[in-house]
Amino acid sequence: MRHRNGGGVIATKERTPQGSIEAPKGRLGPGIADIRQGIKAWRVWLLLTWFDIRSKYRRTYLGPWWITVQQVIFVIGLSLLFGVLFKQDLTTFIPYVTIGFIAFTWMTGMIQGAAGCIVGNGSAIRTAPGPLSIYPLRNLAGNTIQFAHDAVVIIAVVIFFQVKVSAALVIVPLALALIVVNGLAIGLWLGPVVVRYRDVGEIVSSVTRVLFFFTPIFWVTSDLSRNQVVALSGWNPLAYLLQLLRAPLLGEWPSWLTIWVCLGITVVNLAAGVLHFSRTRNRLAYWL
Repeated sequence: MRHRNGGGVIATKERTPQGSIEAPKGRLGPGIADIRQGIKAWRVWLLLTWFDIRSKYRRTYLGPWWITVQQVIFVIGLSLLFGVLFKQDLTTFIPYVTIGFIAFTWMTGMIQGAAGCIVGNGSAIRTAPGPLSIYPLRNLAGNTIQFAHDAVVIIAVVIFFQVKVSAALVIVPLALALIVVNGLAIGLWLGPVVVRYRDVGEIVSSVTRVLFFFTPIFWVTSDLSRNQVVALSGWNPLAYLLQLLRAPLLGEWPSWLTIWVCLGITVVNLAAGVLHFSRTRNRLAYWL
């Protein structure tokens, strides 16, 4: 029996060992083609993202800037609290915490959004043909637009506290690019996983909350021993991506270990995303 799924692909149903009927596993070529089509349709997912933002903040004066205001209040409170507790110099500690918290919020926002980017668009996927990669791209766009608003706070803090500027700023575009690629990649594999196993979404929500304490946001790695840093964040991919972005903004060069680990994380994550998305895209309409 043949069926047209949400991606506009004609797929033949097959029976699983449990007796249920679903589409066969997808192939790599059509999966990559779907991603290409999704990227080319950037006007579509940007328009949908902008519509989501406007709907969410309809009849408010500040719109998405409300989240930025909340970020500022939280960062000030966090900086003062832990700055006093850990006896830190606030002129250096506040920029450290500000960049760390805003970047961490961006990354975890993309992770949590990736968990629901397919499930949350189930009705559209079942009825509207088109590239399914639009939905991970839409999640990426929404979180990145919000980060762009919050980046104004980073710039203001860096200027106000006279953070030294160095040639290390050339690393910032690389760090931003790697975070964006990882944000798309995790949507490509985590979105389908959550569609198939709904409990994974709750697990992701819980893990991202715990990661807040295991990522160097309000604690400074230079105050700890190497063994302590490895135990707390050596296994945490977000810690490396955060350091790659924050160090240049604070006038410091990230270590070569940080750079290579971030590149490795991106390659593995992107490969997993493309492969899993290609393998499962024909089945998403049946799982929803």
